[in-house]
Amino acid sequence: MHTLVFALFSINVLVSSISIPFIDNAVLVPVSISTSTIIQNLTCDQCLCNATSSQLAVNCFPNDTCQMFTNVPRTYTIETVANGRLYFPQQILPNASQCCMPDLDEVLSKLQNATSIYVSINNSRCLAFDNQGHVASIDSAAKLLKIFNATNLALTLQSSSLSTSSLTNMAYYDGNYYVGTSANTILIINGTNLTIINTINSSSLSGPRDMTFMDNGSIMIAASTGNNKLLIFNRTSVAPLSYSFAYQLPVSYAYPHGFLRINDSFLYVTSWFNNTVYSYNALNLYNMSWTETFDFSAIPVAPSSNGNHIQIDECDRRWFSLGNYGIKIFNSSGSPIGSFTLANLSVFDSLLTDNYVIYLSDTSSKRIIRIDPNMDCQY
Repeated sequence: MHTLVFALFSINVLVSSISIPFIDNAVLVPVSISTSTIIQNLTCDQCLCNATSSQLAVNCFPNDTCQMFTNVPRTYTIETVANGRLYFPQQILPNASQCCMPDLDEVLSKLQNATSIYVSINNSRCLAFDNQGHVASIDSAAKLLKIFNATNLALTLQSSSLSTSSLTNMAYYDGNYYVGTSANTILIINGTNLTIINTINSSSLSGPRDMTFMDNGSIMIAASTGNNKLLIFNRTSVAPLSYSFAYQLPVSYAYPHGFLRINDSFLYVTSWFNNTVYSYNALNLYNMSWTETFDFSAIPVAPSSNGNHIQIDECDRRWFSLGNYGIKIFNSSGSPIGSFTLANLSVFDSLLTDNYVIYLSDTSSKRIIRIDPNMDCQY
């Protein structure tokens, strides 16, 4: 996982005359199991006053909701949340997060020997979890959006044909799907009934691929492969939901393709053509203040173009979906440390859960695969 750097402050609570350390614009997110209580309709100050000696951490959210932890999980992340705040009421800072499965060979062995299930889907491409935990993908040629049960891959919902053009990519955000088309448009799809809400058009959009969202959906970023650019769109309306082109960022490589958003100012982008990964740091989302940095290349282990998508697991390992090369795994320095593949497999996208259940979209055998290695990362 990408390492976030936060400043630690403290606040004096007069009623108890203690100084409570906190991290601004951040919350603690458990990866392994923890004991916590959600309290609603209380201000952050009220939550702190209600905290007892058993509470080691308190998340304060901007909607008068707080989360109190009686223990800090062994594996956790600290994530950016605008106007949120993470407190440590007992003045005890947690140990550094420890990853659940440091032995990659064990992970890969369990995945390789696990029983997989699959569902047939013609020209499956991107994968996404929705708010209900379902798995979604598109059938590019049939122009369909399909939703599957995440446990048994049973089809739960399917759209009608969405376009006269083939579908190129799909993303999910805040209850809606965003589907790119070969007509150089992006369709906004209602996540409940899979009907088209709106269409995003821009003369700058050429070969739309992955999309991601920043600042609570106020910003959408789309990969434009045909002209090697990242396009930034501003949300112009919530009802009906709509976005308009704001500006574009030329990239230094061919075919920007897959996104991995880390937070509101940092994301990774894959180059499909070069099998490389770049990172982007936004100094200001609303103008062109972005820094592009080369991260690593998969060419030594995957020499032909297929740099589709990247995931990062809880041990900070990069799982790079590389078509016929399967998934190549790299450490945080970009060195190859492992690989995973199956017979007749061409990986377009993958989803990796905290317990290493993996979902693959396989364009070679025209299917979506679910593999459960039965590993328990809950402490």
